[in-house]
Amino acid sequence: MDNDVTESGHGLVAGPDEAEARDRGDEQEWDQHAYTLMDDAEADRIRDLRRRRLEPMHIAGGTVGFGDGDTAGTINHYYGGTPQSKPVDGPVPQEELDVLRDFYVQTDDHAELLDKLHVKGVAVLRGTPGSGRYTTALLAAQESKDADVVVLDPEAGLKRLVNEEGFQPGHGHVVEGDGMPWAATLRAQLLNRLRTQETYRRSPLVIIVDDQVAVDGLSGFVVEHRFPYDLRLRVLERHMTVLLPEQPEACRKLLDHEIVREELGGRTSMTAIAFLAEQLARGERDGEDTDQIVQGLRGRLRARAEDLLGRPDRPGESGAQRSGLSLWSHAFLLACVVLDGMPLSRVSRESHRLAELLHGVRSPSSVPEMPLFEESLKDWLNRSDVQFTDRDGNPTAARHPECRVRFRQSGLGEAVLEVLWHEHSGARRPLLEWLDGLVTRGDEDTRVAAAQTVGLLATFDWAYVLEELLVPWATDRSEEYARRRSFAAAWALERAIGDPVLVPRVQSLLREWCRRPGFSGCAEAAYGTRIGAAFPVEALDSLEEIARRARGRSVRIAVQEIYAAGSRSKVVERLADWSERSSYWLIRDAAMCLERLSRFPGPLAIIGFLVEQDAEPREHLLRLTRNVLFSHQQGVRQRGWNTLRLWVERAGDEPGLVDALAEFITELPSPGHGGQGDGLRERFLFYLRLWQHQGADAAEKIVLRVTERWSA
Repeated sequence: MDNDVTESGHGLVAGPDEAEARDRGDEQEWDQHAYTLMDDAEADRIRDLRRRRLEPMHIAGGTVGFGDGDTAGTINHYYGGTPQSKPVDGPVPQEELDVLRDFYVQTDDHAELLDKLHVKGVAVLRGTPGSGRYTTALLAAQESKDADVVVLDPEAGLKRLVNEEGFQPGHGHVVEGDGMPWAATLRAQLLNRLRTQETYRRSPLVIIVDDQVAVDGLSGFVVEHRFPYDLRLRVLERHMTVLLPEQPEACRKLLDHEIVREELGGRTSMTAIAFLAEQLARGERDGEDTDQIVQGLRGRLRARAEDLLGRPDRPGESGAQRSGLSLWSHAFLLACVVLDGMPLSRVSRESHRLAELLHGVRSPSSVPEMPLFEESLKDWLNRSDVQFTDRDGNPTAARHPECRVRFRQSGLGEAVLEVLWHEHSGARRPLLEWLDGLVTRGDEDTRVAAAQTVGLLATFDWAYVLEELLVPWATDRSEEYARRRSFAAAWALERAIGDPVLVPRVQSLLREWCRRPGFSGCAEAAYGTRIGAAFPVEALDSLEEIARRARGRSVRIAVQEIYAAGSRSKVVERLADWSERSSYWLIRDAAMCLERLSRFPGPLAIIGFLVEQDAEPREHLLRLTRNVLFSHQQGVRQRGWNTLRLWVERAGDEPGLVDALAEFITELPSPGHGGQGDGLRERFLFYLRLWQHQGADAAEKIVLRVTERWSA
């Protein structure tokens, strides 16, 4: 093999790839763990910052929601409730379908879809993400044959279906093509082959695609899923009836309320309408009157945001003249939105920079005065609906040493940005320029906040923000700012996929970027966010492609982030596959990830698979560990032994781990490795006794159990 490391009289001799890596300095971290740990500590901190800022953010009336990644995570396909996960080639529980049917409002395309399934057995349902396509497909597939419904793995593609792989006879089938490469290459020839098979007449198939996918030549199979405006009210009414079955008068009063009707017009997805219904019903169940309930709606937040920015109600007067706010006051308001929860000194400083940018794009005749001493910080606070708190969120005075600025009402900051973007277009470019400056000169907190704000703006205007910031960030090659901007683009995309409409757009974008040398670094960083956890197979495939194209480039940080975001078993399976490849670089990353994932705290640690009941991940971990320990490459083997030591040290502190680890170690020397297995046993016992001597409390117990089992 090209990458072998062989024994000689002078020690270990590295293969060409490993020698090349050391010559280039890429492998200095084999022996410099402090550098690796410093990198990982920074990654841990930034991951926590992103997570804390994403959790409270409301998008399209709901919240950012991801599946666990190990079951093809999705973003709230159904009409309402908590985020659901699609099973991979698995049935949808009957009780789940019953709940969906209770909330479902049938449209004309439902009957058309049923007709297509009866005639051809195969249909393509085309529509906007978030418009209820998924629910329509599930219920139509069930109704067409009065059968259970199976959701097929979208990442496995459609060609396998010709051989009936994944199909369950007598069931309806649904497969979703959002963001999948095969969705853009659907051909009538493939669908006709499926149609001619008797299987699909008995087991109908619905293929869901985005409304941006071209369907030329597929007219005989396509059903256009429509989202008429009046459907919003019908869906809301249905939800309210189900949620408040014994309060029809209260439902009618809410549905007829002018503010509720106005709010409904701003909801662009079925999921958003479902969240609105839940919010209204919750207020009614809590005993609030109608006026109290509507006060918390997003429309009211938008109205408050318009007041803060200045309503365009009276001709001849600027917003600043009507509201009494100067340009600096507006800048302070916007800085509070982006830097919510950060120290007052930082917010104030950055607001001055934003004010200067806003000042530069206005004509001299319309520039309000910027009186440095006529307005106080107290004036700005009163007009910005923010308050002072300490680090823990408790109200405090402005002179408190840890004084921070926070919005009083959740969601108001997003409403301010929405109003600014759509009604004050002149502020768009200076706002983006200011956010770019925050990314290049700020610390981690500021960079994450700015990047996620850009992601929110992308949900307002995807094409504009992509062209103005995301592409320049992704392709920045400057020595000083390239890394910061590349990661900022990734964090912005992570925020943007909270909008269901943008999910397939982002998927397609990243697939394209990972194949382009100038963009692949940003694609790698983006896959190392919740995007990768939501679509783990696609992300890991792309990362492997990036690693192959750029020899010597490690993608381990992105892989670790996908693992940390929830796709634990998928990542371990892929690492086990990489450990069996001929590529030195993939084997190296597999070994490095094995060691790093063993350092994760609590249940996230990879060693948790030893005590969990799921046998498949444990088997992948066994394969990965065995391949690393039997590797021909010295650096890879050393990573394996470092990992084993970490496990032994942790075993003394975690209940049940001693026996589980002893059993695992017993299985590692595979009979297939012959004499190498015997050598591994001897080395294990040597290291276990060494670690015991060095203070690993569990080592003695593990030695006794391992010796006993090997003797037997």
